[in-house]
Amino acid sequence: MGLRPRIAVIRGDGVGPEVIDATLSLLERVVDAEFVEVRAGKAYFNETGLPMEEGGMDKLRESDALLKGPIATPTKGRSYPSVNLRIRREFDLYANIRPFKSYDGISLRRMDLVMVRENVEGLYSGEEELRGDVAVTRRVITRRGARRIAEFAFRLAEREGRAKVTAIHKKNVLKVSDGLFLEEFYHVASKHPSVEADDYIVDAAAYRLVKVDRPFDVMLLPNLYGDILSDVAAGVIGSLGLCGSAQIGDEYAAFEPIHGTAEDIAGRGIANPLGTILAASMMLEWLGIKYREGRLDDIGRKMREAVERAVKDGVLTPDLGGNATTFEVAEAVLERM
Repeated sequence: MGLRPRIAVIRGDGVGPEVIDATLSLLERVVDAEFVEVRAGKAYFNETGLPMEEGGMDKLRESDALLKGPIATPTKGRSYPSVNLRIRREFDLYANIRPFKSYDGISLRRMDLVMVRENVEGLYSGEEELRGDVAVTRRVITRRGARRIAEFAFRLAEREGRAKVTAIHKKNVLKVSDGLFLEEFYHVASKHPSVEADDYIVDAAAYRLVKVDRPFDVMLLPNLYGDILSDVAAGVIGSLGLCGSAQIGDEYAAFEPIHGTAEDIAGRGIANPLGTILAASMMLEWLGIKYREGRLDDIGRKMREAVERAVKDGVLTPDLGGNATTFEVAEAVLERM
């Protein structure tokens, strides 16, 4: 019968429950899987005083993958350590993969690229302190971290038949940290001669993203650069709601849309579920590759193609100028599968 994957689900905050439930309504009809809810986030914290249910991390460890909605980390009033950061560190999810593909009539430029963002180091390492009136954050880039994320980028390029990997940096200013990142990038590139390698300064890369058709193929970025430039790319595509992502480690992976909680539209049934559906398609493809289950890989690919057809057919939520509801869009994707 093949693998029946056990998928942990965190619905998240804001529009998270809506886009997750719409995606689950689709997944439950195309995949034989067990879905296990893990409660976490701002809403759960307000209810219980805990950022994640007791035993929640054990549920994640017992699952094959995680599908999650956006989780809020309050910046005012009572707060708690980031659930996202905890999961990332617990499972060493060092590679954040964010594909961006344009849609005719919606996108500002033609684009078909993948950002490979280092996910556990850089300025998001969490090493901060206050020295009197001076706040200090350590920007940590290790040789091991730079090397393994570069290896991931080149293996991805080879697997997907992509021609070039471009490292994004600011070595002209950050000579030591970005210098090490770039040094390891070219060291790894020398072992993958079938894939071209080059590099771009981060501000020039931002300009190129919005001014040039097909600006990059695979982009390799330290953490902060990837966080910022992925929103730029999403704007060029047409909406954050069109973009899914994966956080991948050597043994485990989590999948989610790249957008935030969007609490201003929560509960109205108009949130765009396509980013979450695309994240779910990435999850199925990852599970298919990891466990050599071709049927899962095939369903993930068909799901992605159905999203493209639904957008082309004009089944759009208000963020893209349409009037379809969250669940109507999910149903449209299912019909096209």
